[in-house]
Order: sequence, then structure tokens, then C-alpha cells
Amino acid sequence: MLQDLRRAIGRLRWSVVWDTFDVFVRDVVPADSPFEAPLGYAFGWGTPEDVRGCEQHHTELGERDRERGARRLEIGHRVVVARSGSTIVFTMWVNPRHLNVPGYVKRALAPDEVFIYKAYTSPDHRGRKLYQAGMRFVLADLAERGARRLVGYAHVAKDVSRAGLDRLGFRSLGTFTGRGFRRPFVVRLSQDLRAAFPVAAARSGCELW
Repeated sequence: MLQDLRRAIGRLRWSVVWDTFDVFVRDVVPADSPFEAPLGYAFGWGTPEDVRGCEQHHTELGERDRERGARRLEIGHRVVVARSGSTIVFTMWVNPRHLNVPGYVKRALAPDEVFIYKAYTSPDHRGRKLYQAGMRFVLADLAERGARRLVGYAHVAKDVSRAGLDRLGFRSLGTFTGRGFRRPFVVRLSQDLRAAFPVAAARSGCELW
């Protein structure tokens, strides 16, 4: 009886949506290039074959996630990978068209902006600032291409992500919230965020994330 009650409480807790996220931006400057990788790691842009070959322990990508990730690359997304030896131990995804957090917000980016999402560091390699290095890698690429701005986001309770963004000089541009019970729930964007990304993008009907 007690076990059934605990299960019911757990289901109820996961059904409640009460989230707030900050959207952060960082202007690109010439000094962002060149990029220097942390000692012992090699950073680069991943291929669909790289994604399909990822190990779940090191990247959190299960079989279905790996296939969907490879398909995202085929429609224009990019993925930063960091290797320790021959093993991919860090991934960070880049969307060149939208600030897209499925279920919450999808806004069009300017042509000289990109959005980073779904960064993951292998449990065996945490504490070595690979998240910050991944952002520096993207910033260096943007600087070389003459792009203007890198966009990211973090939950208000995600202290590690927020600390990494703060150390690299990101600033908060606005917030979005989700409130409700299960889906669909109510999503609200701050006025600053709407002004910064004024064009709402339609869902594709087949989100690959």
C-alpha cells in the first residue's frame, strides 16, 4: 500500500510543470579565435557517423537518440564533440536557425546567430571544464565566420550551466516559463525575450529533438 502511494506521488510530481529558464547571449569578438583545447582532449565538429558511434555512458545518447541526432545533422544542425583518445566524451549541439526548446519556445534566429543546446559531459570527465571549452570552440568558429552572437539557455536551478555561461561573459536576455499539469501547459515569454527574438517559428510536426 505504501509503495503504491509512493508511486502515485512520484507520477504526480513529474506531471507538474513549474519551470523557469533564462536565455543568455554572448557577442562574438575577434579575440574568441583561435581556440585552444584543454590538455588531453581534441575538439571538432561531429559527423552523423560519429553520433551513431557514440557510447551511451559517455554521451547520454541511446540508440534512438543517436539516430535522431544523426538526422539533425543532415538537416543543418551541428554537434561539437570532444574526444579523449578515440572516445567521444562530450557533445554540444548547435542549431543555426532557431532558439528551440521543444514544448516551450521556438523563435527564429538572425542569420548571424546560433543557438547551443543539449550539452553533455561524460561522468568520467566532469570537472574539467569541457562545457566551457565547447562554448569557446563555437565562439571561435563564429569569430572566424564573422558571425555576431551565440545564444544559450539554462534552467534557473542549473547552477553548473549558469556558472559556465557567466564565466564566459554571457548575459541574460530574458526568460520563459512553463506552468501547468502535464501537456499542454502554459508558456510565457518575457517582453525582453520577445523583443530580442520577435519571430515565432512554427513546429515542424516532426521534431528531431
